Amino acid sequence: MENQKNTINEAFNPGKEIFSWTACNYHPHKRGWLWLTIFCIVFFGSAVLMLFQGGGWGDKLASATFLLALAMYFYVHKQGNEDHEVRVTERAVFIDNKLISLEKLSGYWFVYDETASLLNLQFENKRRDQKIILQMGNQTPDFFRKNFARVDLLELEDKKEGLLDLWIRALKL
Repeated sequence: MENQKNTINEAFNPGKEIFSWTACNYHPHKRGWLWLTIFCIVFFGSAVLMLFQGGGWGDKLASATFLLALAMYFYVHKQGNEDHEVRVTERAVFIDNKLISLEKLSGYWFVYDETASLLNLQFENKRRDQKIILQMGNQTPDFFRKNFARVDLLELEDKKEGLLDLWIRALKL
């Protein structure tokens, strides 16, 4: 089975490179001491309140869940902002070494304002709203429009940022 997988990948010719850029895995928010203090007070305060409110195992479990969520958040963000090399070829997008065929994408769209510069690659999958979100780096939407036109990938102008994504960005999570 593994040999068959390698043969299929080797048979796929992605074509020549059209353009590339370096993308961060998430927006590098500058969080001050006030943000960290309020964040920790809310999480630790909620956990301590549930722990000492005199409830049963349900409150203790909820308290432990809050503390686990806090630990996971800091663990995930401790690595910092990792850069990824993104290359677009005639038939594929490479994010580091992960290959995504352009045939699997229905288009792209932007979240671009003074606080965000995100490129969303939308998959063709009809059942779910599946997408890959990439930081645009120093590039503008016009750079991507011009270069994606060379590979016939459409801009999906009707797409908007989801409410959850907006809250995550607004709260600098």
